[in-house]
Amino acid sequence: MNTIATLAAGPLKIETWALGARLNGVWFQDQGNLTEGSASLDEALGPKKYNGAVVGPVANRIAGGKATLAGVAHTFETNENGISTLHSGTDGLHAQTWDIRAQTETSVTFAVTLPAGLGGFPGNRTCLATYDLTETTLGLTFEAVTDAPTWMNLALHPYWRLSEQGRTGMRIAVGADTYLPVDDTKIPTGDQASVDSTIFDLRQLTKASGEIDHNLCLTPGDAAVTLTGDDGLRLEITTDAPGVQIYSGKPFGIAVEPQHWPDAMHHPSFPSIVLRPGQTYRQRSTYTFSRD
Repeated sequence: MNTIATLAAGPLKIETWALGARLNGVWFQDQGNLTEGSASLDEALGPKKYNGAVVGPVANRIAGGKATLAGVAHTFETNENGISTLHSGTDGLHAQTWDIRAQTETSVTFAVTLPAGLGGFPGNRTCLATYDLTETTLGLTFEAVTDAPTWMNLALHPYWRLSEQGRTGMRIAVGADTYLPVDDTKIPTGDQASVDSTIFDLRQLTKASGEIDHNLCLTPGDAAVTLTGDDGLRLEITTDAPGVQIYSGKPFGIAVEPQHWPDAMHHPSFPSIVLRPGQTYRQRSTYTFSRD
């Protein structure tokens, strides 16, 4: 059963679903839905399986569908072109029906337990996703624990649509001086490159190229990502995650996914995504809406 939880605080309202702990709708003032949500459960299970969902336990891509931790080799589903693992495979968090652990008028906490071996990942893991609202800001906090060494990299995968024209009617700025180049299977090469004179230079508000599906390495600051749309509508995203995946390949909007760097288990120089017993994974992002 897919439980729907609606939160409201003044002019800001959201709709969340237990399926994937997803953010299925955002409304601010008199603007229509600012995300590309699902109209039905069939859509959310099919063509829009990632739209607004929490993805993980390891978001983004894993090269070759395999990795080694503490001397033990693990194999995952290669659900992207039979080559790599995307968002932890078909049994990832986006496909799980989460429980509502707590709810008020302005907050809801979803919880799910993943058994050891699901999707090939070690450890019995419990993940929490808490949405909270003020009149202008949506907050999202992730937490996770495990009983065995594992990997954890959670991300929210909304497509923001701040303009009726979709991507072409929006502008984006990202506080990042570098990005991760990828190979022809979209796996990071391990290098970190300057955004100078590239389509990844989004340090000033600009229209995004439709060819971006990359991790930008965030520079600590006030606003990691800024989006603008119609009638002066503005969204500022802050996060304590070290990176953000920007995917601009869909005409209806832009996916902005604060997260750790993709394929980190194969790149020791990347921020670690290893989670061990006794530790708690935490990640916090805020989404603040305004009009210029």
